[in-house]
Amino acid sequence: MARKTKEDALITRQQLLDAAIEQFSLRGVSCTTLTDIADAAGVTRGAVYWHFNNKVELFNEMWREQIPLRDIIRDRLNINESDNPLMYLREMFVVGLQHIAQSVKLRALMQILYHKCEFTKEMMLESEIRQRICFGYEMPRRVLTQCVHNSSLPADTNIELALTTFHCFFSGVLKNWLLFPEHFNLYQQAPELVDNIMATLPHHPATLPMPMDNVAAYHYQAR
Repeated sequence: MARKTKEDALITRQQLLDAAIEQFSLRGVSCTTLTDIADAAGVTRGAVYWHFNNKVELFNEMWREQIPLRDIIRDRLNINESDNPLMYLREMFVVGLQHIAQSVKLRALMQILYHKCEFTKEMMLESEIRQRICFGYEMPRRVLTQCVHNSSLPADTNIELALTTFHCFFSGVLKNWLLFPEHFNLYQQAPELVDNIMATLPHHPATLPMPMDNVAAYHYQAR
């Protein structure tokens, strides 16, 4: 039998990571065994141990390999941050929600994060996972600070409170959508949902919703 090449090993490793995402999202992390993952990937249990020492290591590597959402959608935005930072933030939120709605893989990852995982001390911290795959606090904080500096937002805007509000809003939207996807169309309603959260910022003309005729500019095909 021919020996496996390095390329073959990398392919198997990726198959295991993809199978882990699928199985964790269906069964839950605690109820998924390495045998379940091996069967879903079409390999032996021994092949799993060739790449990962245990399920926790596989779980952590699964998250480490994910590209942050902000990086995935960056090239799909129509507005430059420097031209209109507030509308740039709005568009990033809209396109981000729409990407989650269309991406089977990202939807499964969100399902694991929000509903199918009980964290233990050996696992990557939930806060680190959120920072890795979502927008985190750094980017919105930078953009809101720019908005204060260019007077798009009042000088006394409480940026940290706004960030907390954004975080609670998006977590709530995603948790409810994942539980009851039939209750609303996340892709179609993303602009309206984001406009509602942007409306919590201090009143300024720049925070008013974009005309619905322009919503089509946000539609794109997910990779």
